Formats: sequence, C-alpha cells, structure tokens
Amino acid sequence: MTHPVTRVWDRLMGWLLDARRATYGLALMRIGLGSMTVVILALYLPNFSYTFGAGSRWGEALFRDSSANDYMWPISALFSREDPDGIQLVKILVLMAVAVVYALGWRMRIVSPIFVALWLGFSSLDPVVTNTGHYQTFRVFLIFLLFADTSYRWSLDSRRRTKAAAGARSRRAELPAGLGIGKWRVPAWVPVLSNNAAVILIGYQLCVIYVTSALWKMQGATWISGVAAYYPLQIEELTLFPALNHLAWQITPAVFIASWVSVYGQLLFPVLLLNRWSRIVGLVVVTGMHASIGILLALPWFSLMMILGDMIFIRDRTWRQFADWLRGRFGRTAGPEKSRVRRSLPETAKAPDEEALRQPVGAGIGAGS
Repeated sequence: MTHPVTRVWDRLMGWLLDARRATYGLALMRIGLGSMTVVILALYLPNFSYTFGAGSRWGEALFRDSSANDYMWPISALFSREDPDGIQLVKILVLMAVAVVYALGWRMRIVSPIFVALWLGFSSLDPVVTNTGHYQTFRVFLIFLLFADTSYRWSLDSRRRTKAAAGARSRRAELPAGLGIGKWRVPAWVPVLSNNAAVILIGYQLCVIYVTSALWKMQGATWISGVAAYYPLQIEELTLFPALNHLAWQITPAVFIASWVSVYGQLLFPVLLLNRWSRIVGLVVVTGMHASIGILLALPWFSLMMILGDMIFIRDRTWRQFADWLRGRFGRTAGPEKSRVRRSLPETAKAPDEEALRQPVGAGIGAGS
C-alpha cells in the first residue's frame, strides 16, 4: 500500500503541475484591479495637483518620514513630486491607459510588469494617501499576479492564442517533421507551476489578512458585544445610503450576529477552505461581509479588492458550469444536437481540446502574451 505521505506528496505535485488553477479567478482579478485603477485615478484627477503634484507640498514632512515607500531605480524615476503638474498629468494618463490594456489582457508578458512598475512609482508620490491598508494589499496582489497567467481566460491574449492554435493545427500536416519554433523551449510544467504558485501566494495573503483581523477583533469586547459594528453605521462620513444604515443599526440582533459571524468567519476561514461545502460557507460569509462593508461603510475599493481575491477559491469547473448555465439560459445556443453531444461528454473528454487551443507554443513563466 502507498504510504500516506507519498499519497499527499503525489496529490500536491499533481495539483501544482497538472494544470493551471484558478484561471477564471485570476482573470477576474486582472479585470477588476485594472478597472479599479482607471476609476480611482479618474476620481483623483480633479484634485491631482493637491494630492500628488505641486500642490502637495503640505505633506513634505510626512513624505520625508515615509522613506519605506521609496522604491529602487528605475521605479523611483517613473514619478516624482518635482515634476510640473502638466508632466504629472501626462504620466497619470499613461498609467490609466496601461491599466485599461491590463484589464483587457493584451500582451500581458510586457504590459503586466509595466503596469506594476508604474503603479508602484505612482503610489510613492503621496504615502499619506496610498499607504492605507487596501492600497498595500493592492500592491501585493499585483506583484503576485506577475507570476500568474492572468490572460488565460477572458482576454485579448486568449482570443489571439485560440485563433493561432486553430490555424497551426490546420497547417500542421503541411510542415516537415521535427520543425519547431526555436531550438529551446521552456518546459510545459514551468508556466503551470508559476501560475499555481501565484494562486498559493494570493490565498496565503488572504488567509493572513483574515486571521490577523479576527485576532485583533477578539482583543477586547467591542466586537464581541457588537459595539464595533453598531457605531460605525451611524457615522455620517461612512454613509452611502442613510436610510439603509438607519435601518441596519436599529436591528440589534442583526448587528450582534453580524459581528460574531464576521469575527469567527475570518478566524476559521483557512479551515473552511479544506472542504468543498465548508469552503462555500466561508466564501459566502467573507463575501457578504465585504459587500456589507462596501455598501454600509462606504469602503467600496477595499471590499471589491478582497472579493476579487476570494474568487481564486472557486474552482474552474464551477465557473465553467455557471458559464454554461448562463449561455443556456440567456446566451446563444449551439443547437440541440450539438448541445446533447457536449452534455454527454465527461469533463475529462472536453478539457484537452480547450487546453490545446489556449496553450501558447513555447509558453514562458508568468502571464501569457
């Protein structure tokens, strides 16, 4: 009989090397983080000089004390508070344009590191604004995503690779035997391992955030008694919909239960991931918590960023089933005969063709090109 340690090792190696994991979740993170960047920068534009340009001299003393936010060259040279407002505006517009391309998933091997470098340079302009918790997590996610194939789904790269692979298959019979592209190719398992390692890093970061947050909340009685959720609901600066907040804080049992569920849902989140059904419960709890924070406490960017990160815990098979259900109910149909044939095929019979279409020839580490 196989030793239990050997079985665990084989399962781990299979998970890491057999196929890319969380491809739909990573695509959602790419689209979401890129789109968030465009919207956030657009909101800053009317007052960009006061926040990041010549008018930001009010914070010079604080900036000098924030040397930890300075990055090494060449990132440090991309943005500078010494630039005139006109040049600063052009740089911000360039960052917005790159963020759009990043969200669309075009030439990600090139665009992804450019976007990360530009965002890091921009975030060093005003650490008072960009050193808050959700911006820090935003930067960590972007760095981890450098190692993932974020354009594997729902991207211009994916569409281009699919067409190229279909054309290559049609020409394969005409090519001489042994003809290839280049003399050296990266082994197929390398980009797969890189992608899956990024998934692990993002999942670990989320678990650390949740568990640390829960441990802080458990110190003292404010969260256990519900006070920590009760009073913020009444703060005018954190109110998007006054009537909704007014209704929420008056339902005492709901405030009390929400406080306990948020604390223990975060504390037990890593454990809940170990089983499919408990994972569903954990995702519903944390997603509901972040949605409530975004709506009731006017923290949309933090909530959206965390929800996007949580999407990697949903399996690709679940995303495909959901997409098929949407297409069958609202989208285009493939015809009754073709649909019956596709439904009769097992998952293992359908996966290779899709993988062959999307797999780039000589794929390298990190994001697809």
